[in-house]
Amino acid sequence: MTGTQKTHRRPHSARHLARVFTLLGLYQWIADPTLRYTEIESHLAGLINEESGELEGSDISPADFERADKTLFHDLLSGVLLDAQAVEEVFKAFVDRDLKRVSLVERAILFLGTYELMKCPQTPYRVVLNESIELAKQFGSGYRFTNAVLEHVAQTVRKTEFDADHAAKA
Repeated sequence: MTGTQKTHRRPHSARHLARVFTLLGLYQWIADPTLRYTEIESHLAGLINEESGELEGSDISPADFERADKTLFHDLLSGVLLDAQAVEEVFKAFVDRDLKRVSLVERAILFLGTYELMKCPQTPYRVVLNESIELAKQFGSGYRFTNAVLEHVAQTVRKTEFDADHAAKA
């Protein structure tokens, strides 16, 4: 086949987009812990309203922020910011190194995934794990590491659901 092939952009669900923007917000917060929710949200809106068309290094466009599930975005970002210490304590137990040696993207995914496992029982733990893997791949991070940590978190905070799922597979 000759010529240039077009890459087709896979449409993202509103819930996935909410997680993407939560991840971006958490990344900012980890880099600068003095930031508050309103500052992070305002900065994100500015990033994606620039005329560049897409977020650098990503297939996220300005229209995606409008399509994102704003309620989920708000709940996840504000929830992590409010419960950050408790969330970190849960996942830190399964990290095999000093958290300062974990990349910002991986830490943001761990905060997001752990919070969702702890506080959003309506979302099946497998969905949280799959979304976390997708985010890690999308933003160029170690998805195996984040998946392993979050699987341990799920086994701890969603024990009944986790055990039932694994028993069904046996």
